[in-house]
Amino acid sequence: MKAYVAEMDGELVAVVGVVRERECGKYFCDIRPELQPHLRSITIMRAVKASLRFCDEYRGPLVALADDAESCRLLNRLGFTHIDGRLYGWI
Repeated sequence: MKAYVAEMDGELVAVVGVVRERECGKYFCDIRPELQPHLRSITIMRAVKASLRFCDEYRGPLVALADDAESCRLLNRLGFTHIDGRLYGWI
């Protein structure tokens, strides 16, 4: 696994990165509610964009699952390709 983390007041509030699973890699993002008001900040967006380097370096297929419409929008914006339903791939 390769990931970036975000801290607020000494507490872990977000993790974004790539993890190896059985057949393919998975791009993931886990965010706590405390970070929600700051998601569009330049610092957070830079970390998300930097995590795409993990996608470029990954050897093999890489997928992501969108949880909601905002996740779909962000995955499209980051360069993921919509495959089907909630499933996106890094081509």
